[in-house]
Formats: sequence, structure tokens, C-alpha cells
Amino acid sequence: MLWINSALSLAQYQVCEIKQRLDTAGFENIRAYPYGNTLTVSYENNRYRNKATAMNKVLDILAGCGYDTLKVITLVNDQPVIVTLLRSHDWQLYKTGQITAPETARQFNVSYNTDASWKTLRDTMPVNPHINKIDLVFYPQIFLMNVLFDRNYEVQLNIAPALEVSLWRGMKFTGQVIFPVVNDHMYGEEGDQVRAGFVTLAQEFRLPGTIQGRAVIGKFNAGRYGADMSLTRYFFRGQCYLSANAGYTGTYMYYGNRWYSNDLNTFTWFVKSGYYFKPYNVQLEVTAGRYINGDYGIRGDCTRYWSETTIGFYVMVAGGNFNGGFHFAIPLCPKQYKKNRYFQLRTPYYFDWEYNAGTEFYYGQYYETRPNENRIEYFYNPDLLTKTILK
Repeated sequence: MLWINSALSLAQYQVCEIKQRLDTAGFENIRAYPYGNTLTVSYENNRYRNKATAMNKVLDILAGCGYDTLKVITLVNDQPVIVTLLRSHDWQLYKTGQITAPETARQFNVSYNTDASWKTLRDTMPVNPHINKIDLVFYPQIFLMNVLFDRNYEVQLNIAPALEVSLWRGMKFTGQVIFPVVNDHMYGEEGDQVRAGFVTLAQEFRLPGTIQGRAVIGKFNAGRYGADMSLTRYFFRGQCYLSANAGYTGTYMYYGNRWYSNDLNTFTWFVKSGYYFKPYNVQLEVTAGRYINGDYGIRGDCTRYWSETTIGFYVMVAGGNFNGGFHFAIPLCPKQYKKNRYFQLRTPYYFDWEYNAGTEFYYGQYYETRPNENRIEYFYNPDLLTKTILK
């Protein structure tokens, strides 16, 4: 009996040591559950810009802890996104150069289906929780318009700090203020005003299987306020997905030295499907739905991924009019952030931009519900993530 109690105490000490090491490394929402030779761990990364770098650091810590099998759950706002299954021995062989990256990749199992693994951890109090921590993020905003013959471009440049607070599991408050720096006249008098940007409450949630959801209320961009909800389901190990989105919004605008808003009277909806073509790291997407001004349309996107950088183009038909352009997302410095227990002051992880190559500014318009909406920060495709970790 004494031997059994000593063994249990040793196991508990080992788990506490693992949590402490992850905490010291700067990770949040840390949980750990040992079962035989398997260790299930959850973590949230708010320290490294690159999610693959964070995963690499976590695996380095866990691989030497004496467990044969590791189940590592990656969280965003304390909600599970993916789970990674691998053997500690395979990771150690890779890190010492005894097996190659392609050989190691065959031993990786990254999945959006987190139900079984998360069930063992979800009711456990985390070490270094993210709840009530404050991030003050300074977003740059750049807009260009080329519609005049007597000058090349009109420019709007803003600095838009956003206060982001996690209130409880899955819930985040975002409050943003936009400070104008440069505003050419085609962008209108609103562009000269210090004004609210995104002011939202967003609840992320998981449904059984690989379904992820997000519900938001508040003020968005594109002069809209209201409510928005989306659901996404992943298929074939995340290689394909299908998502549905619906929003009910009204207009919020500045005109004649006054701010105006109308009633919630605009219903938008979109259905989107995506396919990730692994050999070339290309994401193909098709979106159909109803846009802000009541027009219906269809849009196709092709996006190429280079680790943390994306670039792509789009074509669309909305309201009977053809349009197209390109978009990109690039990483911003620094690669690593220092964060105390309560507050962090930082730049955004990525800068994203979409350029409308046509002159269509009425049909095909849509809004976003968060200031860091881009094609890399929330993109956890298992094939791309595995390739980036083992590059």
C-alpha cells in the first residue's frame, strides 16, 4: 500500500513538473492528464507569432517526460482547435537527426476531432489561465483607391489600437478606436474622425465531431453593426471544409457632422467550401451568398501558403457584375512576445490586405467581425502545420 501511494505521488509530481515547465515557457491554459504511458496535455499559445514554433517548443518539453505517447491539444481562447498525436521516441529521433522530416511526418496525426482527448481535460482547472488577461494590440490600417485620372492613388492610413479581453472560455471582448493619420477626400468625412472600430463580444464554441462555431454581436467594419454567426465542419483530416455564415446587421455611419444608425434590416448569408491541395500548399475556396447591399454572387479564391506568408487572388460575380483582385497576409515583427500575468502590449501577428482590382464598390461588399481576420492566424490545416513544424 505504501509503495502504491509513493508511485501515485511520484506521478503527480511529474505532472506538476510538466505544467510548471510549460508555464515557465510562457504558455497558457495548461492542463495535463496521465493515463498509463499516455500523456494528454492542453496549451494555448500567446507567446510565439508562429503556431508551428509554439508546437515545436511544446513537443520539446513533453518528449523528455517519460511518456511513450503524447496527445497535445492546441487551444484558442481556451477552446480546442486541433489535437496532435505522436510518440515521444519518434520526436526525439527527429530532433537528433536519426530520422528525416518525411519519416517523422508519417508518424504525426493532427486532427480537428478533439472530442475524446478534450473530454479528459475540459473540467480541469488550468495553470496560467488566460481569463481576464488584457491584450492591447496596435493594428495598422492602410487603404488605397485608384479611380482618378489626375493622381495615382488616394490613401487612407490609420492606427487602430484594440483592447482584447478573454472573459470566460470561448468569450472575447474587443474594443477598438481608430485614429486617422492620412485621409484623402474620396474616403469621405468619416475618415477624418477619431471613431470606434470593432466593438464586439464573440463566443467561440465546439459541437460534436469536427464542427467549430462562432457567434458575435457588436459593431463590425464596413459601417455595420448587429449579430453574426458561423459554423465550420472539416472533412478528410481537414483537407476539406464546409462552412455556413449568417448575419443580421444595420448601418452605422458618419454624415453631416453626425453619427447615424438605422434599424437592423439587412440579412446576409454565405456558404463556403474549401479544399487544400497538399503538393503545392494551395487552398482553393468557393463562396456563394447574399452580400450587404442585397446582391447575390459567387466568389472563387486561390491562396498559396509559404509558412507564415500567404498570397492569392480572387474572382467574383455579384449583382451581375464581374470583379476580382488579390490578397495577402504577411508576418509582422517580433516573432516572440513577452507577456506578464495580466497585460500585453504588442503589434498584431500579421498584416493582411485585399486589393479590389476593379472599380466595383457597391456589389459584392461584405463585413468582418474581428480586426485580426486573415488567412493564416486561424488556419490550422493539419498538412500545412505538420510541414511547417518539420521544415
